[in-house]
Amino acid sequence: MSVLQPQQQHSISITPAKILVVEDEELLALVIKNQLLKLGYQVAGIVETGSGAIQLTQEFQPDVVLMDIHLHGDMDGIEAAGCITDQFDIPIIFLTAFGDSETLGKAKLVSPFSYILKPFEPIELLTSIEIALHKHRAEQKVKEQKTWLYTILESIGDAVVATDNQGLVRYMNRVAETITEWKKEDAIGQDINDVMSLITGTARNSLENPLKKVLKDHKDVLLPENTYLITKNRQEIPIEDSAVPILDDQNQPRGAVIVFRDISERLAANQQLFHHAYYDSLTDLPNRELFTDRLQHLIDLNKRYNNPPFAVLFVDLDRFKIVNDSLGHPIGDQLLIATAHRLQNCIRPTDTVARFGGDEFAILLEQIADINSVCHLAKRINLELAIPFDLGNYELFNSASIGIVQGHSRYHLADELIRDADIAMYHAKANGKGCYAVFDASMHTQVKGQLTLEQDLRRSITDQRLTLRFQPIVSLVDQSIVGFEALTRWQHPQRGLLLPESFIPIAEETDLIVQLDLLAIRQACQQMHAWQEQLPPDRQWGISVNLSGHHFSRPNLVDQVANILDDTGFDATRLKLEITESALIKNPELAAQRLSELRALGLHIHVDDFGTGYSSLTYLHKYKVDTLKVDRSFIQCLDKNIDRLEIARTIVVLAHTLKMEAIAEGIETAEQLAAVKSLGCEYGQGYFFYHPLTVEQVDTMVREQVAENKCL
Repeated sequence: MSVLQPQQQHSISITPAKILVVEDEELLALVIKNQLLKLGYQVAGIVETGSGAIQLTQEFQPDVVLMDIHLHGDMDGIEAAGCITDQFDIPIIFLTAFGDSETLGKAKLVSPFSYILKPFEPIELLTSIEIALHKHRAEQKVKEQKTWLYTILESIGDAVVATDNQGLVRYMNRVAETITEWKKEDAIGQDINDVMSLITGTARNSLENPLKKVLKDHKDVLLPENTYLITKNRQEIPIEDSAVPILDDQNQPRGAVIVFRDISERLAANQQLFHHAYYDSLTDLPNRELFTDRLQHLIDLNKRYNNPPFAVLFVDLDRFKIVNDSLGHPIGDQLLIATAHRLQNCIRPTDTVARFGGDEFAILLEQIADINSVCHLAKRINLELAIPFDLGNYELFNSASIGIVQGHSRYHLADELIRDADIAMYHAKANGKGCYAVFDASMHTQVKGQLTLEQDLRRSITDQRLTLRFQPIVSLVDQSIVGFEALTRWQHPQRGLLLPESFIPIAEETDLIVQLDLLAIRQACQQMHAWQEQLPPDRQWGISVNLSGHHFSRPNLVDQVANILDDTGFDATRLKLEITESALIKNPELAAQRLSELRALGLHIHVDDFGTGYSSLTYLHKYKVDTLKVDRSFIQCLDKNIDRLEIARTIVVLAHTLKMEAIAEGIETAEQLAAVKSLGCEYGQGYFFYHPLTVEQVDTMVREQVAENKCL
């Protein structure tokens, strides 16, 4: 082997690198060492065997190994280089005096960075080492980038699958393995259609694989909505995202990659949110919002196309409040759930039943034959509800008031149909329990009139434009006036004088009755106090004013009445509050408390229309009532109906037994007066004695009383 010729030392500035020299000729090894030192390198060591090369590489971690192919010992340079490259990331440069193809072919198998044929010049040595170092650093950067990218791809939450230009899988990360249920080693080399079979839509139609489409068109592809991946185990997984081409530095396609994610949890969460937003939590029926949306969609379709007619039913349970109040909300909830099931059993799968809240339900019937078929359904619903509900320890019966409205071109909004169905339901309820009514235009006109009346009433109460009439209550012994009942009248600017039956029901329904009653009590106390100031002490009159049961739920009732008495200066013992039987029964405990507090002010309690309600001896004793008023329906038939006479007699006897007084209402004839007197009733009122009087008429009576007293 030739010896290297001495060369002039190079003066280029390079980074000192450690070089391991593996050479079996000692003299040549020393020459190479000197040349390396002159070139500015460090020499990690010199060794002449393959095993020694492996050991020194492990010990010194050189930057480059100069490896002679023919070495002492059992291991040649090629074998030693293979062991080193397997264990260490260090570039190998072969030194050989043999450039035959067989030797070079074997050397290629260990991927050396360069070959230097002996003999060689120092410049060849320098060039080979620097190229090897540069190439190795570049490869390290590439490896680092690949490791960095691989780590990212393996750690991201999305699935990644890449193919070559033939659509064969070349990469997939762990998330992709989990979603597709394919192991990476099994998927690599498989056609993407086998690994990622896709379907779409509710019909589950086959979908062209987006990676194949990218490879064909060289454009990005977004997955359509409702895309499902068929896993290796034939499960359907909803996925979303996109596929893009992979381009080299020449902008040429080298494959395609798809990034996707499993959206099962998100869809489930969205579905849950949708369910919470659009379904009733108790009955699991659609709620008002979803019902309205479906109805609006149907209205819009019918405007566009000549579809079959449809109808809306508004269903309101007749006795639900009684169940809730008497048996409690848990039983009421069970009744609502059972009612929902029965309503669903009455309709077709294409129809919709929804709960609007409380005891109100709505039904949307699509493609009806005619209005008669809808009426037939309403009857069937009440037949179903009439079957006893077995709710634990209770057997309950139910019925519903049902309003019906048929879809029509005049309707543009769902709320208009729902409004008219609701109006029809109230008409059905007015006809009695378990009835239905079909909406017509006159109902809407009537409701608009009631709404206008309500608004006018609200303003009249606020402006105190309501007036009182005073109907005298007389002693049946001598027909002298002992007091009055204050009766509210409304002088409407357009409709004239309105009697209570025209506006009291609206006031009760809207809770305006509370303001109306308090206004009537205040006006009555003010007026009676003014008259008391004029009358002699032995001719003081009392005043009776109606009090609605709506007041009992209000904790400030007693304070409000006390304030009125203080403001007007009226004697509380002269004030009588008239309360109906039904008002007492709705909430017995609360009514008893309120009446006890009112009596503590010194006023009296009368039960109005006695005999027409529950007529319970228990509540008469419980509430400490002062007077019973026998309803006019019994008085007006006393001279014609013996049964009514006996009922009236029983009421009077009951009042006296409980140490109460009795007042007979509605006496209109001398015969009725004689009959009432024969029963032992103390007081009476009615047209036989006086019609309701205006303030001016009572003023005249007061002046007459004052003048009569002066004459005496």
